[in-house]
Amino acid sequence: MPADLLAAIDRVRGQGFDVVIARTAADAADAVAVDDRLLLVADGLLASIAHVERLLGLDGVALLTVPDVRVDDRFERIDAHSRWAGLALVDGALLHRTAAALGDWDLQSTLLRRAVQGGARQIAVRGEEVDDQITVAERADDLEGAEERLVRGAAARRKDWVSAYLLAPAEAAASAALMPQPVSPGSIRLGAALFALLGLLSFAEHSLGLGMAMLLFAAFGEGVGDRLASLRLQDEEEASWWGYVLPSLSAAALVALAYTLSPARGWGCVALAATTIAFVVARRIETARRRPPGARWLAEHKGLAWLLLPFALFGLWGSGLTLLAIYAGASFFWAQHHAHATAPAAAPQD
Repeated sequence: MPADLLAAIDRVRGQGFDVVIARTAADAADAVAVDDRLLLVADGLLASIAHVERLLGLDGVALLTVPDVRVDDRFERIDAHSRWAGLALVDGALLHRTAAALGDWDLQSTLLRRAVQGGARQIAVRGEEVDDQITVAERADDLEGAEERLVRGAAARRKDWVSAYLLAPAEAAASAALMPQPVSPGSIRLGAALFALLGLLSFAEHSLGLGMAMLLFAAFGEGVGDRLASLRLQDEEEASWWGYVLPSLSAAALVALAYTLSPARGWGCVALAATTIAFVVARRIETARRRPPGARWLAEHKGLAWLLLPFALFGLWGSGLTLLAIYAGASFFWAQHHAHATAPAAAPQD
């Protein structure tokens, strides 16, 4: 196998996945059970994750197809009107039957034809989506614009309003520039954590403007690190320690700011900071299993930092802390309402 493929396999294994290398159709059939669901991906396919999720939400055997217009032989023909778009959902039983009767035929083509003959569901992709969201790359020219599409796809998956809208152009430009460089998302996140720590220390030393700037740099760095991880198909590590370090440092910085403000503006600042943190933690608990509608707009550490900025510019720190507490509280009650809402009753059957 080529070195690049071995390196990709090592990266996948490093993320905790088991990788089985099948050199023949029989090896592949031996590696799966009859009732396993299999995702068949064309060689060289670049496709939007939305197409993968579309297939995985179905039951049974299904194929993603494109109309036999405006496409060339990179997309394999499966009938008189359609070509395979490069993604198929099959089962272990079909693979076992195909491998047993394969002979000298090509596994991919034979498996597709058996799926079609068996009545597989065909999900058509509109012709105008092919060039933008699905590419089967055979030559270097086929990859033109692919990186830009990957960057756009990473932007569409941002889960907070700061990265999705406010900092989207800057984060996209930075992540695209870092994509070919030997820089890991972890190192970017480490830099963001250092900025957050500097913000905490600056607030503690009464350098309010510097502390505010450090928190904003931390939010930007975290967003770039998340995008870079998404572009490289690495886990975003929300459940890992990075998902707790950066919010924890931001919370500590908020407490340090409140203590610094309290001699001049009263100890209510500390109460407001504690209330904000409590609501954000409670909101994270409520949304851990189910994201409510509008989850992107709920309070989290990056959004809180940027929301505080206009108040910091005019020296209205107390008013800013009050707004943060209201925003965090409203986010929690919104999340709680949808997390515990009763599912609508099913319509009676006639």
